[in-house]
Amino acid sequence: MFNIKFLGTANASGIPVFNCNCNICKEYRKKNKFNHSTCAYIELDNNEIILIDAGRDELSSLFYGKKIKAVFITHFHADHVIGLLKLRYGVDKIKCFHPKDEKGFADLFRHKLAIEYIENTPFEATIIDDISFTPIPLKHSKITTGYLIESKNKTIAYLTDCGGLDESSLNFLLNKDIDECYIDATHTPDNQDKNHLNYEKATNILDKINAKKSFFIHGSHETLNYIKNNNIQLKYSYL
Repeated sequence: MFNIKFLGTANASGIPVFNCNCNICKEYRKKNKFNHSTCAYIELDNNEIILIDAGRDELSSLFYGKKIKAVFITHFHADHVIGLLKLRYGVDKIKCFHPKDEKGFADLFRHKLAIEYIENTPFEATIIDDISFTPIPLKHSKITTGYLIESKNKTIAYLTDCGGLDESSLNFLLNKDIDECYIDATHTPDNQDKNHLNYEKATNILDKINAKKSFFIHGSHETLNYIKNNNIQLKYSYL
């Protein structure tokens, strides 16, 4: 059985935010904590790594000595691909699966080096070592796909950077028996940003999906500070 492990679950700014003195940022500094932007991985039985997003600049150091079998990118915003800038200089060839994007990020497409970029097709699975990765279109400012990650005995939905789900994406998920669901809940309910969910809208989607375990990801320091200061009780927890 595979497990998904997170290298970060915050939004692009990370927590604590540079020079911010909100209660959440002060609490993180007091505890010497830092939550990086959302990025995850799966370690296979042979110790090889599959990355889900590559938003940590130091990925080449974090996984030194291990083979990165594949990378599944949700979209080409910096906080989800910046680690590729260094990984591409490595010795090992790495397959990077991603949604259609003509520009990508920076010069990644122009100077591919060790990275092989493979455009995915929505709802068509790619199988790596008996684990299936199916791209699910999400509403965002760039073309974005979450991933349904399935093996014989476990199913995970990874839905970061999501302003909502269209009917086809939601119906696809509703037809699955999902063990764990991780969904974008960046904002408070009064935020009008259409590129990310707030925790109330994310709760409504999680209720429909009805996974065995559900969590919020991509949280911002503003939202966590608002929840803390107003003593708000959430149905689902932020990672």
